[in-house]
This record gives sequence, structure tokens and C-alpha cells, in this order.
Amino acid sequence: MKKAKDIADLAGRLTDAAATPLLQAGPVVETKRKRSKEVINIFLRLPVELHALIEAEAVSRTKATGKGVSVQQVIIGKLTETI
Repeated sequence: MKKAKDIADLAGRLTDAAATPLLQAGPVVETKRKRSKEVINIFLRLPVELHALIEAEAVSRTKATGKGVSVQQVIIGKLTETI
């Protein structure tokens, strides 16, 4: 085996490298999102049976139009029809 050379120097360089951050931390910038006044976020908990019906409607619309139709789009469509 070879004799170890400059172990103290290597230990010092490793200690310095471990203490040095990899990236310089920049200032934290807080951003505020502008909320659209035309849209409000909601969360619905649909019964499984109702979701299955709406999902089947979305699938049939997707097949008919060739474009992806989501469950949310079907719900919004149904709501705007009844209002």
C-alpha cells in the first residue's frame, strides 16, 4: 500500500468544501397572484353514481367531437343550461 500524503491538507479542503454552499441564496421574493374577478374556484364532492353519469357524458362527447371533454366541462355546461 502507498503511504498517505498530505492527509491534514486533504481534510482541511474537504472541511472547507463541506462548509461552502453550492448555490448562493438570493433574496426571497414573495409574489401575489392576481385573482380573476370573473372566475371563482370551487371544489365539489360528487356522489360516485353522479360522477359516473357525468364521466360517461364526457366520454360520449369526446368520441362525438374528437376533442377531449372533461368532467368539469360537462358540469359547467349543465349548470349554464339550467341558469
